[in-house]
Amino acid sequence: MEEAHSMSVKLPEQPMDCSFHPAECLLATGIITGQVRISEYSENGATRKSQKRLHSESCRAVQFSALGDALLSGSADKSIVLLDTGTCKVQRTQQNAHPTGISRMAVLSETSFVSGDDNGLIKTWDQRQPESTASFEAHTDFVSDMVLHEREQCLVAVSGDGTLTINDLRTNKVRAQSENDADDELLSVVLVKGDKKVVSGTQSGVINLYSWGHMDDCSDRFPGHPSSVDALVKYDADTVITGSSDGIIRIVNILPNRMLGVLGGSEDLPIERLALSHDRSRLASVSHESCLKLWDLSQLAEGSDDEDEEEEGEGAAARDQDDAAGLESEQQTAAISKIDQQGSASGSEDDAQQKKGKNGKRERGKGQHKVPKRQKGNGSGSFFADLL
Repeated sequence: MEEAHSMSVKLPEQPMDCSFHPAECLLATGIITGQVRISEYSENGATRKSQKRLHSESCRAVQFSALGDALLSGSADKSIVLLDTGTCKVQRTQQNAHPTGISRMAVLSETSFVSGDDNGLIKTWDQRQPESTASFEAHTDFVSDMVLHEREQCLVAVSGDGTLTINDLRTNKVRAQSENDADDELLSVVLVKGDKKVVSGTQSGVINLYSWGHMDDCSDRFPGHPSSVDALVKYDADTVITGSSDGIIRIVNILPNRMLGVLGGSEDLPIERLALSHDRSRLASVSHESCLKLWDLSQLAEGSDDEDEEEEGEGAAARDQDDAAGLESEQQTAAISKIDQQGSASGSEDDAQQKKGKNGKRERGKGQHKVPKRQKGNGSGSFFADLL
């Protein structure tokens, strides 16, 4: 796989997180200075739409809302800010949203989202309520990543304490937690295989796989990254894109587990965040430099199309072989049937002669030869609502 084409979006300082709009060509970036930038991107590059200092400390987390009408940001200063995407004006600021700095955010629905902090506390929020609606306190170290299991209405979270939790959003209780592996931090998480498999990147570089409903321990481990897997995004049901501290972005197939290729790199600087555009045509990456990189994923999409065509071709060839085998079988069956009919006719004439007595009358014959029957074969055949 050839290295993908990329373009750099210059920033005033190091970015901390990034998020694509769910329907438009907009990209949000949280910056270490507490600024938040919204950029419009195209094939020719990216232009700044808005840039505001929303926090007094680094902006560690940014997420567009499910409808894209708002941008949520969380900071080391413990605050959460809601920015109107259309007007780029601040709609609400929640000071001291957490007791410690906010490390990660995720969107749950059109009106709700979730935030995690440096001490492992997770809070859920409703855009129509001024305060958090629930909290989960299973983790003892920073929340590194979160993803929603929509069908089960559960939040999957991973932490620096080495555990993964399943947090039930209906009962507001922790449904399950993996065994503590304090020697290996869990840094990133996605769902694949129809959300039946949970994939987590670790500090050691191993990818852990968990089967839904059996979260006590991982069901499979896939080594291969020489350094920590800090970022993960799901490309499709079988493929994930990884960002590692060795500065390389890789394409990985899950079950069977194998490295498919290298998308690109960042000159030995760690890849700490990844985001996939709504049409899967671009990937954004965040590293320790004053820019954000946008990667062209067209060759990855072409590869997927080629594989689909190859699978369809193989399927058509198999069907042709099956049809040929079926025709041959039908011909053989017809031939056998013809032989049986001829044999039956001949046997009937002999039997008739044997059964006739001296007076030309049929007699009861004894021990007449019977043509055996042919055996049948086996077939195969809006939060913080205005309170003023």
